[in-house]
Amino acid sequence: EEEEEVAASSAELADLKDAGEVEQDNVVDDPGGEALTDMRGAANVPTTFHDMFIFNAAVMGHAKCTWMNEILQSFDSIVANISNTYRLQEECDVLSMRLAKYKRPIELAKYKAVMLASLRSLCRDWSPDHEVAWSWLWQNVERLLSAHADTLSELERSLDKLWSGLEDHQQQVLRTELFEKFFALTPAGQDYFKQSETRLHFIADRMVAYSIAMYKKPKDTVEELSGLGLRHVGYGIPVEMFPPFTTAAIQVVRTLTEDDSAVEAFSLSVNLISRILCRVITEGGTVVMRAINANSGKQLRKAIAGAPRGKRALWMLNVQVGTQCISPLFWAIETGGLDAAKAILQDLLTIRADRDQYYFGMGILFERHPDIVGRLCNDAPALLPTLLDGLVW
Repeated sequence: EEEEEVAASSAELADLKDAGEVEQDNVVDDPGGEALTDMRGAANVPTTFHDMFIFNAAVMGHAKCTWMNEILQSFDSIVANISNTYRLQEECDVLSMRLAKYKRPIELAKYKAVMLASLRSLCRDWSPDHEVAWSWLWQNVERLLSAHADTLSELERSLDKLWSGLEDHQQQVLRTELFEKFFALTPAGQDYFKQSETRLHFIADRMVAYSIAMYKKPKDTVEELSGLGLRHVGYGIPVEMFPPFTTAAIQVVRTLTEDDSAVEAFSLSVNLISRILCRVITEGGTVVMRAINANSGKQLRKAIAGAPRGKRALWMLNVQVGTQCISPLFWAIETGGLDAAKAILQDLLTIRADRDQYYFGMGILFERHPDIVGRLCNDAPALLPTLLDGLVW
């Protein structure tokens, strides 16, 4: 009944819009997502799913259900990845942790009602097939969101109690045995962990901190992990290293506590962290970044040979995953890959043309890195002649 009421209200507004009796300006926009805005008194017809959802939520009396906004923020990614089970599971796991911060109960069926009402209002050729498809989508999402919904708060408390109760010698056991077990499971991992013992202990401590942060601040933690994953792209870490590292960590934690709930909480969190890092590394591991890791100018020129002229410069200046990005040029400079960095500068500052226009990377280079000259002076003065020669035109 709620869905029919909202669909009728939205249809009436749509008719007014077509008749020109309702203005389309000043449509409510709530990108911050602090609360669902009550739009009962608004005379504007929403034209986007986000705005129509806010309107229908208010009409159906769900304006105070602020948890809906968490799903609304993630809905684009959920829909885009509905055919990718692995990615969908990750999105829903993170979303579950964000929803756990809201007061129970959370009735996911309410979101479905508002979602379908909004889609019916926006889609002129809505049919039973659409209804079945979107209902199927939400059925899958709801199943994934409900998997740990009732236990996440308890798991967070158990894990927090475990970490806060560890004595100094237990923490040292965790730091030491983690890498011993990891190297036993994957001997090749020793080639990627050649740092000092202090650095290895720092990595173990960060893993512990991230495992509890995923429960306390899931949204911020995912952003941090995205940045960390992009740095691992630069380090050239294979994604095959993450599953055995995760397994080793869980095995060590089992020796430190008899609380099954704490072990389950750690396992859930650290596995999610591993999946996020693997995804970011896979998405960010472009052919350009692999050439930079090899510090090969020849390999880099081969990597960008197939790039479209209009996007060629971006391949060498920006790798983005989600909201996090990294500059291949600056990464090459930071890691001492001067051969690759020189090849990037030479390619950017080469004039190319097709039948429509000329292409010259100077503008986008200074737009992306306005401090490029100062950076080269400080970190790679040997590349200054390459830059200046390219700018002579």
